[in-house]
Amino acid sequence: MGSDDKSHYLIYRVLGISLEEGAAIDIYQNKGRFLYRYAGTFLEHATKICFESKFPDAVPLRIPNTLGLRPKTFQIDCLIDKRAYEIKWRDATTDGDHITKEHTRIKTIAAAGYEPIRLMYYYPTVRKP
Repeated sequence: MGSDDKSHYLIYRVLGISLEEGAAIDIYQNKGRFLYRYAGTFLEHATKICFESKFPDAVPLRIPNTLGLRPKTFQIDCLIDKRAYEIKWRDATTDGDHITKEHTRIKTIAAAGYEPIRLMYYYPTVRKP
């Protein structure tokens, strides 16, 4: 990060943020992104290993999106018999397009004859205004 372009520090200074505080913000943002990505990947992968250990016939599966054009397919993380598990470490559905995609995913999985089951470790805190 030491050799990264720091031209965005101009905005920090306009907002009253010192160079030292700006550097700390950048470091913690990068640490947070790294931890979120790899902590989540670890939990999701560990869960799949547990399912596969308990249910040797468990498999991931891609199914075509029969209700829309995008995305072309949906991933079922772990299919056990007719139960289609989607494994998430946290919910990332924060905007309208993402929520619509998730609803389409569930409807598509059900239309394919599977029971959609969403397994999520952490649900976001909803703050009321």
